[in-house]
Amino acid sequence: MQKPISFDELVSLLKKNKDGNFLITFHSMGDRDAVGSALALSTYLKNSVVSTPDFITGNTRRMLSSIDRKLRISNTFPDRIDGVIILDANNTGALGAFEKHVRQLAGFTLFIDHHLISTKEKTGLIFNDEKYNSTSSIICDLLEGLDSEIGQNTALLLLNGIIADSADLQNSTAHTFMQISSLLEKAGVTYSKVMSYFREEVPAQRRYELIKDLGSASIEIAGDFLIAHGKTSGHANSIADAAIKVGADVAVFWSETGKEVSISARLRPPLDDELQLHLGKVMQDISTLIGGNGGGHPCAAGAYGPRTGNGKMAVIEAIAEIRQRMESSR
Repeated sequence: MQKPISFDELVSLLKKNKDGNFLITFHSMGDRDAVGSALALSTYLKNSVVSTPDFITGNTRRMLSSIDRKLRISNTFPDRIDGVIILDANNTGALGAFEKHVRQLAGFTLFIDHHLISTKEKTGLIFNDEKYNSTSSIICDLLEGLDSEIGQNTALLLLNGIIADSADLQNSTAHTFMQISSLLEKAGVTYSKVMSYFREEVPAQRRYELIKDLGSASIEIAGDFLIAHGKTSGHANSIADAAIKVGADVAVFWSETGKEVSISARLRPPLDDELQLHLGKVMQDISTLIGGNGGGHPCAAGAYGPRTGNGKMAVIEAIAEIRQRMESSR
């Protein structure tokens, strides 16, 4: 099993290794939270390199360009490092091409994450706290604990990560809003300016596919709740988010390539408390059906694996568990 460490132990560990030469990385297909938190942490660990296992999302590239066109990240695994720090992921299976390198690494491995803790991972140390809505929120507190100054660009990176992972601020806490307020002041910008980074110009073809997938989704009523589920032609997370926005209480969608099936699940807050339902646990349970990994937050989670023929079966099992909770709540 991974060795859990406290926040104070995390601060102490990084202080002792401030001058170390580390790889700072994150899950495959890095999003704004993963990349923003990695770059922010690198402002303290100045001898380290930030690198992606494969690529970063289009929104993330746009964020970096909007903040500072000089912001760059590598896509290679360094030859000589003292260890690796993995953000926004709690298992090496999420690291794509970097997984084998991390498993062979002689130096220490440290995970910093806010999702449901993985029961499968046996590698390294981990700081994991689900009370945080994002890894960027953890890094914000961590930099303060390390007495590291948060400059304008770092504040903007952390703001993007916190807001991007907040489900339109619905999973935010009082502490989240305090962080946002402090970071806005440090960045010297208004909230509306930060939100301008999120105004993505979505191509007509992608919007067409999104609407088409939503229109062909299966819809059912369980108790007093609405469930949407089905297969998508594109990113399952986008259609799941869209389904919640137009009125579904829970949405579970899956997509597949020739190599992998990906499942995304969303739940309307605060139904996780009302129904005592944790989507991260549901995704963790069904991940065995697709031979991969699963997890996430109570209201936003996912699973992925190589058994492409089992995507529909896994979604059916997830829906069955969710439906039982909803029907029993009447």
